[in-house]
Amino acid sequence: MTLLEKLGARLPRRYYLGVDVGYKEHVAVVISLKTFVRGDERWKQTRCVHFPSTQAGLRKIQRYLDRFSADPGEFLGLCEPTGGYYGATVFQYLLDRDYDMPLVENATVKHMREKIFPGLPKTDEMDGRVMARIGYLHEAVGEEFTLRPLGLPDPDSSHLLALCRDSWKLNTTITRARNQFTQLMAVTFPELKLFFTSSVSTVGPVSLVAAYPTPALLAETAKEEVYQVLWKAGCYQHARRVAELQALARDSSGLLPDPGRVWRLEWLTGFLLTNFRYQASLDKQVQELVKQREGYELIVNVPYSGPNTLGVILAVTGDVSRFSNYRKYVAYTGYFAGLEKSQTIDRTKMSRRGNRNMKRALFQIAAPLVWFDKGDNPYKQLFQRKMAEGREWYKAMPFVCAALARHIYHCLKFNDPYDVEKAFRGSVHSPASEEEWLSLGADLDEKFEVMEASLCLMEG
Repeated sequence: MTLLEKLGARLPRRYYLGVDVGYKEHVAVVISLKTFVRGDERWKQTRCVHFPSTQAGLRKIQRYLDRFSADPGEFLGLCEPTGGYYGATVFQYLLDRDYDMPLVENATVKHMREKIFPGLPKTDEMDGRVMARIGYLHEAVGEEFTLRPLGLPDPDSSHLLALCRDSWKLNTTITRARNQFTQLMAVTFPELKLFFTSSVSTVGPVSLVAAYPTPALLAETAKEEVYQVLWKAGCYQHARRVAELQALARDSSGLLPDPGRVWRLEWLTGFLLTNFRYQASLDKQVQELVKQREGYELIVNVPYSGPNTLGVILAVTGDVSRFSNYRKYVAYTGYFAGLEKSQTIDRTKMSRRGNRNMKRALFQIAAPLVWFDKGDNPYKQLFQRKMAEGREWYKAMPFVCAALARHIYHCLKFNDPYDVEKAFRGSVHSPASEEEWLSLGADLDEKFEVMEASLCLMEG
């Protein structure tokens, strides 16, 4: 008989709350300490309450909690960190009323659920009961689970992070559309790339094709009209060469658009021109916000970074002083679990845990450093060294991301601006072309997911 069983009726009033977050409704369950101590299977059938993610739902969950106790101090509640925006209102409601609501990792809940309910399909009610059980085992029995305080993010950091994520998604969508447009131009107007040598999918050429979908139409239009289209699109130097452009159009080998290509041209030009405007507006907002962040000037010179990636890094990092050393900071990124022997970044064990937003930001900087920078920079050298040891690219890249995170931590922690010349040890930083950027950007998310899956297998 355990000590808790011996205490019997003298057990304190204590309740364990599990909250599973959903989109339209949430599920909550309260199980008392006495129910768990009884030792039978009754807790597995405890009735749960489903409440909508509305103000009426908050009143419903409060009535449910008050049936057990009006004192928030008698509850220990658990929830998972994946609730995100869906759980923000209910989490804030419970925190404002002083309910103790630590977070428990999804993997922990899954492991316990499969252990307690083997072979049964997952349900929201089941997860709620399992979280309540974890709270009981952690507090009353002494089983160690990693719990961390629930706290909604700083509003300013949360806003910046949300804008950066929106910008990433929009940039990815635009990049894919630009690649489709480039392919279409190779069929309908191949000579356009001789006039717009950097890219045929920027605002200027897209505006031109929106106005004149075929080379023949462009060739027969008055020179002054074409000039105005290019000038309005900001292509001032190109506008002065309209005669050259029309000569290319008259001698074009492009195929006449069939009905399918006509529709694609109309849709792609409209889509791109509209979203170019949204992209410019969003990037301006991100840039204004990130420039106000403490630490921005320290890392602004990191190669292949930009307001979006730096905004994510600064928003997620917060106060860098909360990390006592670079190991803890790099561990927080998910690329570095601990040193094996020495204190070099090369001898590390990688982890799939960590902040996914930070992981993605570091990867988006590291990828062009490794694959498209023309110089012989130390990040590329590290990557090539790991590849030479027999690792696949997706197992070598995390070491590069970890090294980059360590350098950023040093800059933020010791107020030491990132020095490209010092970091690159004399090698020349030579950026990739815009077309190479487009090619990389279209595949970046897919490559990131491949690397993430590799980290999962390495840790598993």
